[in-house]
Amino acid sequence: MTLSTIPATRRDIPAHVGAGNLIYRAAQVPRFVGADGCYLTDADGRRYLDAEAANGTVAWGYDAQILRDALRACEQLPALPSFCESELRVSVLERLERLFGGALGASGRVELDLGGAQGMETALRIAFSAVGPGTVLVFEGAFHGRSGVTSMLSSSPRYRELLAAWGLEVVRLPSPDCGRCVHHDGAAAGCASGCVRAVTRWGSELTGVGGAGYGRRVSALVFESIQNVGGMVEPDPRLLRAAVEHARANGAVVIADEIFTGMHRTGPRWGFQRAGVEPDIVVTSKALTNGAAALSAVWAREPLADPQTYRPGSHSSTYIGIPHALAVVQAVLDRWDGWADPTADMTRLEERMLDRLNAVRERHPETVRGAAAFGAAARVELAGVTAPEVRQLCLTVHPKAALIVAATGMAPDVLNIHPPLVISDDDLDVMVEVLDAALTRWERDRGD
Repeated sequence: MTLSTIPATRRDIPAHVGAGNLIYRAAQVPRFVGADGCYLTDADGRRYLDAEAANGTVAWGYDAQILRDALRACEQLPALPSFCESELRVSVLERLERLFGGALGASGRVELDLGGAQGMETALRIAFSAVGPGTVLVFEGAFHGRSGVTSMLSSSPRYRELLAAWGLEVVRLPSPDCGRCVHHDGAAAGCASGCVRAVTRWGSELTGVGGAGYGRRVSALVFESIQNVGGMVEPDPRLLRAAVEHARANGAVVIADEIFTGMHRTGPRWGFQRAGVEPDIVVTSKALTNGAAALSAVWAREPLADPQTYRPGSHSSTYIGIPHALAVVQAVLDRWDGWADPTADMTRLEERMLDRLNAVRERHPETVRGAAAFGAAARVELAGVTAPEVRQLCLTVHPKAALIVAATGMAPDVLNIHPPLVISDDDLDVMVEVLDAALTRWERDRGD
């Protein structure tokens, strides 16, 4: 089915539907009616292999049993006021704290919120409660959400055009993407010594950024262990460690944004473990509910979220204590507890994906510049600003199957691939078959 044969009802934006979100960024907008495993099914019966895992949420694939288990667990307590406690919430928070604290060898407290952006704002509340409001450091290419506050942290100025917290001072460290970093000399495989100096020189009289001893100073460093929206970029561990150590030496709270990378998406339980850094606050979301509920979790090492520091009433949200969402987390954590060795399995998935993507690169040497994988996440770098076009072709070009991959405005030359963690070899073969067909069509059309 080509774009020209898609019924108008599937292309046009209905008159009663708000069009400001990502759903309507393209002409083809299939309407889905079912899902199972790694596949979605639209109203015409066409199947779509979801190789972006519903934006990284469905680690376990589309599994209705998770929702059935959750509903059984909360049927006696279907709702709860936001200012009330429940045994279910206390139990879930205890399990979550073990996931964070066990990896860091430290005790802490867990706060809940709704989506990832809200979780990032809660993390800043906790940090500012501990050390006072101040400047926030992020990396170029960062994405931490689209809310008024998190749009200031995210790199693209598009996110700040309509709503932004202009009073928040944000300073951007040089990009961890060697291909885009102006400090990279091109000779080294990773970050050179100049790159490390560039992210650690703040705090002096010359930089305009206050460090230890200044009244107006840096309060927090926020980082992603893999920049998803920035083009699936992994910072050089030396660069990230240097930035974290310098921030901590200057009294800043170190916040790891693990919304996308948490729960084995990049191999280990948390992405920051790949670089060997230890944050003070960790924010995660997507893999906790498998896409079946809106919830994020914020862990803060003691005493950052102690009630003497982060006082009761500092934060509240109507839906963060609803039993349905908590029961979904409980059902998902039960699944994780039953997975014998997800870290090793993600290493094997990384190898399987990279082998296939490198084969695609070899078949399209003029179009595909390179491929890389990080656990269950991968990038395909293209020659030219073509990723959105190839992404659209993946939905239509193959007669038997469609493929959902990601492409972002911040990295328009990169296809982001991050399928459910349970994807099979047969599904990976379908993925590369459709991707190969899409690249072939794009090359043919470009040649015309």
